[in-house]
Amino acid sequence: MKRPVVYVSRFVPGYRRPVLEALNKALDERLIVCSGQPPSASFASLTSDTPAEYRQIPLRSWWIAGERLHAQPVGQVLKLKPSVILAEESPRTITLPVLLRGARRKGTGTLLWGHFSSNNRPFGSSHPLDRYRLALARYADGCVCYTESIRTSLAEHVPSDRLFTARNTLDIRPLLRLRELLETEGKPAVRRRLGLSVEAPVVTYIGRLIPQKRLDLLLDTYSILLRHGPVSLVIVGDGPEKPALEARIERENWTDVRLTGAITGQARSAPYLFASDVMVCPGYVGLAVNHAFALGLPVVTHASPKPGIRHHSPEVTYLKHGHNGLMVPHGSVPALADAVQDILADQAQYSARALSYARTHLDMSTMVDGLVKAVRFAEA
Repeated sequence: MKRPVVYVSRFVPGYRRPVLEALNKALDERLIVCSGQPPSASFASLTSDTPAEYRQIPLRSWWIAGERLHAQPVGQVLKLKPSVILAEESPRTITLPVLLRGARRKGTGTLLWGHFSSNNRPFGSSHPLDRYRLALARYADGCVCYTESIRTSLAEHVPSDRLFTARNTLDIRPLLRLRELLETEGKPAVRRRLGLSVEAPVVTYIGRLIPQKRLDLLLDTYSILLRHGPVSLVIVGDGPEKPALEARIERENWTDVRLTGAITGQARSAPYLFASDVMVCPGYVGLAVNHAFALGLPVVTHASPKPGIRHHSPEVTYLKHGHNGLMVPHGSVPALADAVQDILADQAQYSARALSYARTHLDMSTMVDGLVKAVRFAEA
């Protein structure tokens, strides 16, 4: 019997489960997922309690200095005698070097899967954390990158034959099916069902309510948009910024702003995105781009504040300026508002291109294929 392949992660968000289930099938049911629990409620809202179609082993997690550092009992993983360990590439996990060294001593292949860089510094900078991440990337047998652009950057530091791309995405198939169902209902009917204005434009945000998402700028943008006429704003998510948002909405006496809280399950969140005209993300963006595009929703966000710094998570490369969304100068609220107006003036075309991009570029099978290639390489 073939030895197992073990995926080790701080915790497994619900959106990652379909990918791991597909990977498990591709590996002949050999995948074991070892993971802990998220550190806070804003992360906990991303997880799922439904049974997974792969073997799971819970790991104890130690969160140090709030959420800054993380540790796990690596001995528990090594006892499984895997052929390959696929580990989340997290600079916060201080036990990751111990896991990689222990695997090498036992003849187990090692793969790192992640960003390999900071959103806020140039790739391969001299910062100690960046040097640390690249040292681990060179030590592992292989590296699985979220996007081709990350692979290209990492190739300057790691031999290219040890690099693989698993284009990071959600399982968009359920979202595409939900969109087809919502299309039969029609956008006006969906808006009425949700209690949203049928006539006014609808702007939406979905994600965690944390400082890095710059939701203060979202409300500033909304304030400018109101000068041009009625507009609805829907904010889907939860987190520590929620009280400040509620306070400002009450202070401004805005009656057409909806804070839905965290919505678990795509069937419940999809109608809000489908009913909207544009998604605005003033802070950094990630998989929300995939989520929006699969429902035909164009995205507006800020560009990086400095050349050579990504600022966003890797998925920002899916946003093609002027095609399926717009990216405006960093920190400019008027530019955000102008971009929203530009999208609204040509919403049908932007929406069609966003949906087309999701269908042609964000299929989960491409991601799973990249992971399988990396595992086969590490096993060999």
